[in-house]
Amino acid sequence: MRFKLLKHTRLNVVAFLNELPKTQHDVNSFVVDICAQTNTLLCFTVHGLFKEVDGKSRDSVRAFTRMFIAVPAGNSGLCIVNDELFVRGASAEELRKAFALPAPTPSSSPVPTLTAEQQEMLAAFAMQSGMNLEWSQKCLQDNDWDYGQAGQVFTQLKLEGKIPEVAFLK
Repeated sequence: MRFKLLKHTRLNVVAFLNELPKTQHDVNSFVVDICAQTNTLLCFTVHGLFKEVDGKSRDSVRAFTRMFIAVPAGNSGLCIVNDELFVRGASAEELRKAFALPAPTPSSSPVPTLTAEQQEMLAAFAMQSGMNLEWSQKCLQDNDWDYGQAGQVFTQLKLEGKIPEVAFLK
């Protein structure tokens, strides 16, 4: 069974991910940890909570950890060379906090619901840029969720010193 779940090529990985049930992620539960970093390797994990939106396990909250190993690609990109997904039942404490609305802050405004793909893109962009989720989402939205374009705009604005320090406060 273990080897049956092991996928080797981009096409096989994407095809397998598309077979997974549709999910809704609790972005407020996301935690990104850097495990290791060198000039030639980045290892990081993303932890969080999700629930299936259809299927036999609909609305049951689960916890996940995705561990990524990435290497430099191109001028400023990353290539994921290993991606491991771990899924388990959520703990009682996680269930209590799952999908709870965070306490509003004076600067917060209503946030539209994001698709699972946008949530994953947001977590990855926040990790790569070092910006917090609010500013990362603004950058992605301002660039119509074009990850490459958002990255280029971020890089240019950062070089010009036009991104405020508050964007990096977490």
